[in-house]
Amino acid sequence: MHAWGYVILFVGAIVIGLVAQYLMRQRVGYEWVLTSVGAAVGGFVASEYHLGGLGKWGTEVAAMSIFPALIGAVILAVIVEAVIYFTVRPRTHA
Repeated sequence: MHAWGYVILFVGAIVIGLVAQYLMRQRVGYEWVLTSVGAAVGGFVASEYHLGGLGKWGTEVAAMSIFPALIGAVILAVIVEAVIYFTVRPRTHA
């Protein structure tokens, strides 16, 4: 993956994290960061290591397979959000 591939990956991961923060009920104020990290890891692994039969199909930009990266990012972001949802208590204001 080239440098622009990493930029696209991190920007996409931040967008996925912010969308998840907007759609889900907030548990903590920084969970979008955790979701973004999960999305970045999922996108990188799916794009570079071709896990689960994703392979190198679809469009490539900056030596990054876009569709496998997007699928991996969304799957890992959903897993991170589920873990946060079921393990973290919501903030209470006294």
